[in-house]
Amino acid sequence: MRHARFLNMLMRQSRSLHKLKPKEVMIFNVSGNFGNYQIMIGPENVANHTRPIEINGSIHHLFVTKNRIEPLPTREEVTNNLRGTIIMNDITVHLFDKNGDGKEVLIERNEMDGAHAREQINLAGDEGDQIMHESETTGRLANETYQIVQEDILRSLHK
Repeated sequence: MRHARFLNMLMRQSRSLHKLKPKEVMIFNVSGNFGNYQIMIGPENVANHTRPIEINGSIHHLFVTKNRIEPLPTREEVTNNLRGTIIMNDITVHLFDKNGDGKEVLIERNEMDGAHAREQINLAGDEGDQIMHESETTGRLANETYQIVQEDILRSLHK
C-alpha cells in the first residue's frame, strides 16, 4: 500500500473518478470493516497533477501500544489480557492529504485534525499516558490511522 499513490488506487477502484475533470470535486461515502468514512477528492493542482484528499469519519476501535497502532489486537496482546495497550473507542477522524499520495496527513488544528477518541482505556499504566502523548504530538497516531483508513477504504471498494 505505501508504495502506491492512494489517489491512483482509488481511481482503479472507481470508474467515476476516471471521468473527473481537473476543476471538479467528488465526494462519496464508504462503510468499511473498521469504520465509516466520507472521502472528498478536491480539484487537480495542474502544476504537479495531484489532488487533495480529505477524509472525515469514525473508526470503531484502535489498539495502541509502544510499537504499533492497529484496528485489531494481536493474539499475543489478547493472551496477555491487553496489558500494555491503550484501547481507543469511537474515534473521530479528520485527515487531510494535500497531495493525495497517501504518505502523510497535514495537521493544522490539533483539536480537530487527526484521530481523536471519545473514550480511552489505558491498560498500560503510566507508560500508556506517555505513549498516547508521544503518538499524538509526533503525528504518529494520525499518520498510522491514515494508513489503516486507506486500507479499509480500498478493501471495501474492492468488494
